[in-house]
Amino acid sequence: MEGLTEGRIVHYVLASGQSKGEHRPAIIVKNWNNPNTPGMVNLQVFTDNQNDYYPPGVPGSDGHIWATSVHHSEGKEPGTWHWIEKA
Repeated sequence: MEGLTEGRIVHYVLASGQSKGEHRPAIIVKNWNNPNTPGMVNLQVFTDNQNDYYPPGVPGSDGHIWATSVHHSEGKEPGTWHWIEKA
């Protein structure tokens, strides 16, 4: 997938929590670069702390989550990533 490299910022669609389905910024930390699964990456997702994940102590409630082996989706389903929409 063209332009897919470590350090790029993309949108991740939250897969759980009280904000499930909302988009959050994420940095690509690993591009699997596998021809059988194009666009599969590991992400560091920046959440809205406890507004997205409550109670304190659950993954995401500290402001970030690791999302591993995440697939690209133009359909923007929960648990997937996509390029940031143009403003």
